[in-house]
Amino acid sequence: MAVLQLGSVTAFGRRMMVSAFGRCPPITGLDGFDAAQYAGTWYEYERFPAPFQAGSDCNSATYTPDGDTISVRNQATIRDRTGNILINTSAEGSAVAPDPAKPAELAVTFGRAPRSNRPNYIVQDTDYTNYAVVFSCRQFPFWHKQYAYILTRVPGVAPSNLDQLKRNLTAAGLDVRNFFVVDQSGCPGR
Repeated sequence: MAVLQLGSVTAFGRRMMVSAFGRCPPITGLDGFDAAQYAGTWYEYERFPAPFQAGSDCNSATYTPDGDTISVRNQATIRDRTGNILINTSAEGSAVAPDPAKPAELAVTFGRAPRSNRPNYIVQDTDYTNYAVVFSCRQFPFWHKQYAYILTRVPGVAPSNLDQLKRNLTAAGLDVRNFFVVDQSGCPGR
């Protein structure tokens, strides 16, 4: 299926988001997802561009089960053109599965934002110890925007099955050419 891309806005020499006309790709959460096994720290290996992450690297997320919710702490670094750290950022939030029958389809909120009943963080695949594939899509009347992530437990190390993960995403309707590698080198505190 061919997808017509909408016009794009760039910053830091990179597209700000992936958007296209039509419906969101039919990505679903992993059957049998276990939040306790998923808990811990994940590092972005590759991601689609996202305006709220423009110019950031050293991106990681730590998930901690807390009853029926999961506490979320995202961290990142923003550098100047010469590589000097300008700011270390973090965001605290929480995640819940609006439909208990679909525990891998989570609604994540940060700060004081109202909780949504619509999943915006879908764990499409994971082996819990090496890699995770996460997808999000926001539908608008005639178009949608997509966010996708390939996460690893070890910063900067590609999953051994990266090609297969991308083939699976392509078969589901994602254009994996939108992925770019996230720099995980020279990160503070590591």
